[in-house]
Amino acid sequence: MQETNYRKVTRSQVWPETEATLKVADTFTRGSRAFITIKGSVSDLGSSGMFLMTSELVPVPAKAEITIDFDPASKQSANLKLTATGETVRLTHEGVGIRFINIDLVRLQQCIISKMNQTR
Repeated sequence: MQETNYRKVTRSQVWPETEATLKVADTFTRGSRAFITIKGSVSDLGSSGMFLMTSELVPVPAKAEITIDFDPASKQSANLKLTATGETVRLTHEGVGIRFINIDLVRLQQCIISKMNQTR
């Protein structure tokens, strides 16, 4: 059987320590809280989206505010952070797929280059 590639843009694996935090509207509980915050590890990332490894139940579809931290343990972590907006598009037992709505690709490139220089 031939495998179908459903993505138009390639995603690549990132450094194992790369984390992200999502802030999404809470559609599961009525009235108790407006948003939920979900943290997890980023398994792959591209210019159009990412996959966040998490065991938490995430609403799909839902708009998300995203913070990606390429090196959360570093004192220079602020230089390796990026914010974006997106939409959750796929939920699996391993995590959630997110399509970016707005991301600063220049900032993404800067973070990747800084992280690459840091690991040399």
